[in-house]
Amino acid sequence: MYYQNPARPLLRVGDELRIPGLPIHVMTYVGPLGAHGEDVLDAPKNSEARLVHLASVLNRGTAVLGQRGPESSAEQRAVRERAIYVLGIRNLPFGPNCEHIASYVRTGVSESPQLRGVTVLSLIGVGLFALAG
Repeated sequence: MYYQNPARPLLRVGDELRIPGLPIHVMTYVGPLGAHGEDVLDAPKNSEARLVHLASVLNRGTAVLGQRGPESSAEQRAVRERAIYVLGIRNLPFGPNCEHIASYVRTGVSESPQLRGVTVLSLIGVGLFALAG
């Protein structure tokens, strides 16, 4: 589901925001949490996880609403606590990357399907090279 300002679905804490591209960039909506109302946890490539305003995310272009956040207030509170915990963690190409950080904040489990796919392809390439050699 694509959305742009002003017609966008109502976000809830823990919603995944995806910016299309190669690689896809993943962020998490955490509700107003920063000192100035920042409400999205963003871990830019080769930079530290930080809080930004949703408006700045939408100004970059189209954002895709990924997996929805939890509905219960207790789980949403846990999302916000994990968001505070990861502030300052650096996004590195081979982990933790933006997917690891966003999935940890959303679910408490750090995972990256993109990185897992790259690893599998690399192992296949190494295996083919070894067979050919």
